[in-house]
Amino acid sequence: MIRLSSFFAQLLAVVAVPVAVAAEDRAVVSSLHGPEKTACGLLSFRYPGQTFFAGSDSYAYETQTQYWSARAYDTPACVFVPQDAQQVASAVTTLTLSLTRFAVRGGGHMPVVGYNSIGSSGVLLSTSNLTVLALSGDKNTVSVGAGLRWRDVYSYLSGSGLAAVGGRIGGVGVSGLLLGGGISFYSNQYGFAADNVVRYQAVLSSGAIVEATATNAYSDLFWALKGGGNSFAIVTRFDLKTVRSPRVWVGISQYAQPDSTKYLDAVYNFGKYGSADGKAAIIPTILTYPSYNITAYAAARFYDSETNSATAFENFTSPVLAPVDDSYALQSLAGYVSAVDALQPTGLRQEFRVLSLIVDRDAVKYVHDAFLAATASKLTGIAGLSASITFQPITKDFIQQGIAQGGNPQGVDPSKAPYFWIVENLTWQEAEDDEAVMLFANAVTTDMEAGLEARGVAGGYLYLNDAGKGQKVFQSYPAASLARLKAIRTKYDPLRIYTNLLVGGWKVIDA
Repeated sequence: MIRLSSFFAQLLAVVAVPVAVAAEDRAVVSSLHGPEKTACGLLSFRYPGQTFFAGSDSYAYETQTQYWSARAYDTPACVFVPQDAQQVASAVTTLTLSLTRFAVRGGGHMPVVGYNSIGSSGVLLSTSNLTVLALSGDKNTVSVGAGLRWRDVYSYLSGSGLAAVGGRIGGVGVSGLLLGGGISFYSNQYGFAADNVVRYQAVLSSGAIVEATATNAYSDLFWALKGGGNSFAIVTRFDLKTVRSPRVWVGISQYAQPDSTKYLDAVYNFGKYGSADGKAAIIPTILTYPSYNITAYAAARFYDSETNSATAFENFTSPVLAPVDDSYALQSLAGYVSAVDALQPTGLRQEFRVLSLIVDRDAVKYVHDAFLAATASKLTGIAGLSASITFQPITKDFIQQGIAQGGNPQGVDPSKAPYFWIVENLTWQEAEDDEAVMLFANAVTTDMEAGLEARGVAGGYLYLNDAGKGQKVFQSYPAASLARLKAIRTKYDPLRIYTNLLVGGWKVIDA
């Protein structure tokens, strides 16, 4: 088959230029070399208003403006922006026959270099135009295009007093969050965000468009897409369950540095006992600026009701722990995530790492102390750099909700719950500091992993959406889940198009 594809690639290269390309793009296509010349030429010929080249405003918008991290900016040979699943299928066929490497970008929030972008030897397939939003007649489900971000979904649903089990930051893309599982403010009630998908519209590597559900002929693919990443299909639409949630109590509370011990006590107690009230969720974050010797403590608090709880966050409020600033209030989720987007500016350089631990008070202190000591020791010379750790509580109810809804590839063990899934986030400005930051990220994570192992509280599972390059995500899945994922990948993509030609992401075949 590869030889046949090579034959087609040579044949297409002959006819693609100059007759196939619109006049204004002919010179650009002619300057390209390799299979990307064929692919860009054919895409430009068939979809001239949706294929963009360097020098155009649309190209700049798709390759820079749409990304969160400046490290993701790249220079693909061309950008193709399909309008529907049929055009995605057409693009996949073109890229396959021409043996052209490509990347797929959803919301652009993944900071790992090369995981949602590609250089001049490939094509960027942008989902920006896949923006369907349609509420079902009974309002129990909503169809969501893969190019949307969670702020779009929440804004659309808020008029009906509804929400979806989705991202906690408005600018995060729908597709990336769901394909990695997805932590939500609603997860203690409903599990992973992906546990609340009822149907995927997806393009297979063959170009076939399928609809996968838990009960139809593609039920195995449905299961794999609930946290298995991008090795199986390109999802073009997600049909999600809606939840009744007209207004919620939500906001960010900030705390004084001298209260750090009380803060860590509160974090531990919520992690240990937080499932007592499934409507409550929290995102505790410690942010430090090493070059300025400043450390701040904050917690995003969420309560899924119009009636505030007097006890859910008692350890994060007076008299136990008094905030120095507090935006916690009754509001729509749509309004909150849009406001939080201002705290996630684009154009800076970003990096993630993830840790997992079984909830333990000494381990919470260890991670806190080790991370702050390492940043103070290694990163003070990088002006303006910020480093944060966020303790994400994962309750037994969170995990069991997913099991009750048919399970997922992650296969997190509920018997060891609760957990903290800790995301490390490094933010800086200059490319010249990339190497130093990456070396630090690898070293501090390795050291803390060893410390947690030595304490007997390592959590095992690594959450895909917060992981960094090189972290062994799929090796942290149960062996049976990984074997099943590999078999499903072989079934739906025997030629490894979404492994070898689709660049980036964690591939199940590599685990």
